[in-house]
Amino acid sequence: MRPTRFFTVPIALALLLLQGCGSSSAPDLFLSSEPALITPQATLDQSLNCTPFEHPDKPPVLLVHGTFFTGTEQFTLFYTPQLVALGYDVCIVTYPDRGLGDLQISAEYVVNALRSIHAQTGRKVAMIGHSQGATMPRWALKYWPSAREAVSDFVLLAGPNHGTSVAFGFDTMAALFDALGLGALPVGLFPEALYQFALDANFITALNAGDETPGDVDYTAVYTQFDELVQPVAPVPTAALDFGQANDHVANILLQDICPAYLVEHGTIGTTDPVAFALALDAISHSGPADVTRAGGASLCRLLPVDVTVLLQAPIVSGLLQIVDSTLQTGVPNPHLAAGEPPLMPYATTP
Repeated sequence: MRPTRFFTVPIALALLLLQGCGSSSAPDLFLSSEPALITPQATLDQSLNCTPFEHPDKPPVLLVHGTFFTGTEQFTLFYTPQLVALGYDVCIVTYPDRGLGDLQISAEYVVNALRSIHAQTGRKVAMIGHSQGATMPRWALKYWPSAREAVSDFVLLAGPNHGTSVAFGFDTMAALFDALGLGALPVGLFPEALYQFALDANFITALNAGDETPGDVDYTAVYTQFDELVQPVAPVPTAALDFGQANDHVANILLQDICPAYLVEHGTIGTTDPVAFALALDAISHSGPADVTRAGGASLCRLLPVDVTVLLQAPIVSGLLQIVDSTLQTGVPNPHLAAGEPPLMPYATTP
């Protein structure tokens, strides 16, 4: 298949080989009562790629990418090298077609990833997701008990958890389609996933019905005032969870509450922002959600951008497995164009 032209991978990383995480085996107790996965098992397994499981003293980390990216494009240069250098086992899942399709199908890839990592390591997983990769995994946690059982912490970076009031205009989508090599965008048709992020989408309504933070999971939602895609931020932040409730398992953190003049937007909060990374690291390194004071408080505002070239030095690179090759072979994505939101799966409509 034709390699993507969206992102250039450093040669040093491209020389390393990929290790797949293999198939999963979740407890029958959960599987017998859970929604069946529609996606073939082999396809699900191929989407998950991990460094060796060599650090039993820490939770393995699952990274979940946002729309228009693949997992390796988003996380290979910044999150993965830092986490590996800190002694974490790291997995990246890439769900289909750059997240343009039905989020209910994409969530199956997260379910499988969590089951697989948990089964192989015997440890609970710390999950970090950005944008769609922050919101869509909540669907997995809501409807699959085996996924909830596999997770200790979930860090959500700029997730449109209650939808977004920002609509993708035709010109914006046309430019994105051109960048992805998809050609002209038919008038009146948009990718399925974009409909599902509307404030009144059936997906969003079902996602937030009942318990927003299910399971024995600590949730940390990090967001920015200057997010150009995930709005509103006030008075009730769409990126927050259980907002205004006294939930000890939830931390909602607006970066500008820590650093009032801090300029970070939707893309960088989930890729290279050092403050968001520090908060994510605090969450997965301790019991409970992230704690701003424990993570550094006001000193976080003085963090300098990480020098990516340092992360790619030989001692660090030699400890990484290649989590790139599989994504370079994904080719041009299916845009999943539709005239409206996909229908909810039967399991999401059953009382």
